[in-house]
Amino acid sequence: MAEEKKGFFAGPVNYFNEVKQELKKVTWPTKGELYGATIVVVAVTILLSVALGLTDMTMAFVLEHVMAKSL
Repeated sequence: MAEEKKGFFAGPVNYFNEVKQELKKVTWPTKGELYGATIVVVAVTILLSVALGLTDMTMAFVLEHVMAKSL
């Protein structure tokens, strides 16, 4: 376990030292992996936006015709 320091800043200093140690263990994605993941996120976002927009337009069309017939 890490050496315990005494004083006002002992807690935060210990915390940030442990964070620094943990970040050294992280395997960061390569540029290619990051690029690929970004493309997937953008593509899925666009597809879901189009699907949601089409659903909204369809529901508005249906609701407009149902309301027009009931009046």
